[in-house]
Amino acid sequence: MGFSMYINKILLFGCVSLALASCGGGSKYLTTKYNNVATTTPTDIQETYLYSTSLYGSDNGGRSANIAVLLPMSGEAKNIGNNIKTSIETAFLRKPKQSIKVSFYDVSGKNSKDAIYSALSSNPDIIIGPLFAEDAKTLRNAKASKTPAISFTSDVNALGDGVMTINLIPTQSVEAIVQQMKKDGANNMIILAPNDNSGKTMVYTADIASDTYNIPVKGLFYYTPGDPDSIKDVSMRASMYNTRNAANTRAREVLSDILTKEKLDSATYNNLNKQLEKISRNETLGDLPYDAILFLGNGEDSKTLSSFLRYYGIGNRDVAFYGTTLWQGSDIASDFTMSGAKYATLPEISNNFVSLYSMVSGAEPDLLSAFGYDAANLALGAIYAQSSLEDYLYNPNGYIGTSGIFRIQQSGESERALRIMGLNGSGTPQTLQEAKTNFLTPIYEIHTTNHKEIKEHELSTRGVNPGDYIKIPEYLKRKSEYRTKTIGANYVSDDNTVKTDEPIQIYAADDQETVSNPEYESVKKDAVSRKYIDSVEITE
Repeated sequence: MGFSMYINKILLFGCVSLALASCGGGSKYLTTKYNNVATTTPTDIQETYLYSTSLYGSDNGGRSANIAVLLPMSGEAKNIGNNIKTSIETAFLRKPKQSIKVSFYDVSGKNSKDAIYSALSSNPDIIIGPLFAEDAKTLRNAKASKTPAISFTSDVNALGDGVMTINLIPTQSVEAIVQQMKKDGANNMIILAPNDNSGKTMVYTADIASDTYNIPVKGLFYYTPGDPDSIKDVSMRASMYNTRNAANTRAREVLSDILTKEKLDSATYNNLNKQLEKISRNETLGDLPYDAILFLGNGEDSKTLSSFLRYYGIGNRDVAFYGTTLWQGSDIASDFTMSGAKYATLPEISNNFVSLYSMVSGAEPDLLSAFGYDAANLALGAIYAQSSLEDYLYNPNGYIGTSGIFRIQQSGESERALRIMGLNGSGTPQTLQEAKTNFLTPIYEIHTTNHKEIKEHELSTRGVNPGDYIKIPEYLKRKSEYRTKTIGANYVSDDNTVKTDEPIQIYAADDQETVSNPEYESVKKDAVSRKYIDSVEITE
């Protein structure tokens, strides 16, 4: 689900009521009165129900309503489901209405379909849940299209026909961070993504965003999530290590040969010797064809990628690192190799809800618990509003919830404003840009529910000519033994075929050993623990 921490301790209220089932179908999008209405400011749904009658009509009146809540309350996901249940019960019990009936249904494992049909048989006015995409698809196919369901899935393929989500759509954080890349002046990027459905969906959005914000993608690499060997291989290829290592070797060879074989004046000798000392501090040489890396995996995989990239000569001082909301909840903020990285994420959960939830449950809420509270308040608002349920739920003005503003689009997708965070290795991320507080101007430009797979492609690069990174006297450049050529050029054509000049290790011409200057003492390189990096473990 993208969140790594869930609360186990809960306090339950009331009782669970069960009933029987109905079904129906309908169109993908629901029609509302807002199609041509100008957007105004969002409504705060956290406290309005408690203290105001203006939003919901008469405090003594209002519609009677039957609300069905579909959550996993047993099985592997029971902690998640029961935490959300606590939030929903808390919202309804803060000011209970006798005219509202709330029934909870345990949508878990093999019994999930039966629980969904049982809930539908009670003819609910509004449904809250379910949590998982497959259950949301089952619900969509079984319920009447006019019955709204506020689910918690982040899979857009499970939405439509009245099934909406209050959860964050992960691809929105992709666009938000690409927007930040553009502000930072990024010219070219590469993408490192997990080789799974989620990763490929986010890659598709990133590919569109690269065109939208004019930041070309110079390379796309997929890795197996949680697999150090796969991550290491991707890091090596993405860093152009073989090419840049061969270029470094050739540059050192040329300088060493000149210093050893040629008669040089003192100034020239010292200049070439300083160049050799500088180059010998590293294993690689040459500029990269990109200045930004977009990490589309979780925090643990991104940390491992960063470590391997550093191992292969690419650090956060060489290129800018960017991530998505999948970094939220990880300990990536304390990793010094990620210092300077930026990522998009939701605003902090409001202090009022944190205090309320902690008082009820004895623990702090996670984001899904906060979304549960928002879903309950949204359902209450729809019931007591003076408009139809659809008009209320799909109001383009949006709502202020427990974690910033959000609104529901007619496709069922939620739209949430995100903030930009920066990492400095201290363990505490810094807020670089606050999330927007209204929808008066569009937050996102990319809106698509259709995704196609973007194939991996190696770096598009002109390669590295080691001669471009050393300065030798003009008369020596004319000697054949000191000439250099471009190494490792990749040309990616429109049909994604690649012409590759493989990097090669270049040795001295006489005996396959690199020539060194006998008067030169090599400078020790910065220590990098290869043993640690090679043995790194990834935990989910």
